Amino acid sequence: DTTLKGHTKAVGHIAFDPRGDLLASCSADLSIKIWSFTSTSGSGYPCTRTLQGHEHTVSCVEFLASGDQLVSCSRDQTIKFWEVTTGYCVRTLTFHSDWVRCLSVSPDGQFLASAGNDQAVIVSSLSSFQPVHTLREHE
Repeated sequence: DTTLKGHTKAVGHIAFDPRGDLLASCSADLSIKIWSFTSTSGSGYPCTRTLQGHEHTVSCVEFLASGDQLVSCSRDQTIKFWEVTTGYCVRTLTFHSDWVRCLSVSPDGQFLASAGNDQAVIVSSLSSFQPVHTLREHE
């Protein structure tokens, strides 16, 4: 029985990488933590990296199908892409006009859907990083 400790505020979402080796967690403390499930330390599964760059609560995290990048969204109205090995933010998308609450990567790895308080679901291409469709039926 192991508890992963490291965030200082509420944890909003968690996601395993495609191989199940890593777990990402995001929090109201503005951070994303990556935990290794391939090795254990005396206190459980180690936090191998902390990603910082969002300016407000991080709402959701998902790994891309390749497993080498992580995508996150936040109350700061942004979606960020992170390299898992370095922890660097490699791209920021600003398609939403309010808190981005959740996101999902399509099973084929071609699309990213994001939704937020702006009452929009935006589907973006992961090859061009541009929106391809906006759903606004939640108004």
